Amino acid sequence: MKKFIIIAGIAIASPLLAQDDISDASRMMRPDLSGTARSLGVGGAFSTVGADMSSMSSNPAGLGLYRSNEIAVSGGAVFGNTGSQYQGIGTSDNFSKGSLSQAGIVFTTRQLSKYENMGIKGGLERVVFGIGFQKLADFNRNDYYYGVNTKSSYAQALAADINGTAAQNGIDITNPNNVNPYNFAMQSVNAFNSAIVDYTDTTQTKVGPKISSLPVNQMSRISTQGSLSDINLSLGFNIGNTLYIGVGLGLPYMSYSRYSTFAEGNARSDSAYSMVYNTSNTGIGVNGKFGIIAKPAPWLRLGASVQTPTYFSMSQTAYGNGITQLGDSNGYQAENSTLYKFAYYNPGKLTFGASAYLKQWGFVSVDYELTDYTHTHYSFSGQDKAISDQENAYISAQYKIASTIKAGAEFSYKKLRLRAGFAWSESPFRNGIAISGYDGARFNYTAGIGYRGQSFFADLAYIRTQYKDYYSPYAYKDALGVIQEPGVYNNSSVNSIVATVGFKFGTSTKNRSTTRRRVVRNQLY
Repeated sequence: MKKFIIIAGIAIASPLLAQDDISDASRMMRPDLSGTARSLGVGGAFSTVGADMSSMSSNPAGLGLYRSNEIAVSGGAVFGNTGSQYQGIGTSDNFSKGSLSQAGIVFTTRQLSKYENMGIKGGLERVVFGIGFQKLADFNRNDYYYGVNTKSSYAQALAADINGTAAQNGIDITNPNNVNPYNFAMQSVNAFNSAIVDYTDTTQTKVGPKISSLPVNQMSRISTQGSLSDINLSLGFNIGNTLYIGVGLGLPYMSYSRYSTFAEGNARSDSAYSMVYNTSNTGIGVNGKFGIIAKPAPWLRLGASVQTPTYFSMSQTAYGNGITQLGDSNGYQAENSTLYKFAYYNPGKLTFGASAYLKQWGFVSVDYELTDYTHTHYSFSGQDKAISDQENAYISAQYKIASTIKAGAEFSYKKLRLRAGFAWSESPFRNGIAISGYDGARFNYTAGIGYRGQSFFADLAYIRTQYKDYYSPYAYKDALGVIQEPGVYNNSSVNSIVATVGFKFGTSTKNRSTTRRRVVRNQLY
């Protein structure tokens, strides 16, 4: 059976070696706050506000609230810092990047004829079509840690992986050719071929680390790059200015790369090695969206939307090498690369929202989201189906249905808009799975300002995201049966600045009654 190191940092290898990188796993599953600067300024709580490009991702029914054509584009910069604690030593690393975060165009019909047979007073008012691009998640992050380990070494974990996997699967390692990426994790193969681990006796039935003395100095750098973006094709329907319905087709694209280096040397500094493992994952997916918004009163909107799980067709390239300098002055190097293809299903999402309007002064809005992370799964075909079953069972046991709460407000004075918001995303892990306090729960604090003219608008938003997570570079069971699992405790903060500019054109003003003009005013559009 092949050994895969697949997307989200989930390693399919001996449980003695490969511990799941839960930070990467949760990041791959979870979107960030995303959208236009206006929606971000109120904490992303925009599912029932509508008449905004972000509606195509949050709730397509919001398109029904448009009364003019519109074009808009958003861009900005993101920069962050990750502070790490490993073996009692603190380190930190930074990153920064600019990007296009949103772009789209919306077309709306003029007021349509009223169809009394629809059973709703006022009938079908408008049909709105939108096409838009939106970045849903940014995977950029840099981690750096080092420390002195007195209890274990990575070389011991690599040796334990080869011994354990060979025993479990009946692989004859007396033949060195059997130690290959089809039978073992790539890191273990490169460790064997670069003499980080080697046979312990003449029978060649077991391997052990060449660097066996403790303590060892350990250092690692991890860089993740890429994003999850979505192209949406959406339709919104305005029925009697009281009910809004929307449907959408999402075509997401995922690009996720992880570059990691781990170096280790004994305290005498006469033997050292480094391991590189890089992966690059790309995939195109598809999902569906459906939403509804109702106005039981001119000042109140209630809504709900559902996004189906996203199916991705994925491909992954992986590269690894091992470079060793032993005490006898001999140097060794080995490298491997692989290409895998598989299907990946990201979880769906259910959203409930409400917003209240204070005449011409602004609005307050709240969204509540539910995401079932237990339904995230992988699909391999043929003889590798057992790999899918193993990983999917792991996900079901580790993850849960998690909540996200978003709240925000916009204050309006003439053409000026001031905004503030907050969002909290619960950890996706079941109780007792993640390290307490380092479970990946996210806190987002947002603020924004905007100008809304008759045909031109511009908005600016600031988002600060904070979260803590835990990472174990390796784990294995030592000769005494004790699990050795050193841990890295990370504290991350990410700052984003997003600006949106847009134009409204082709506004339809025919047949609007005085009452309807008053409603439009209350909608602050």
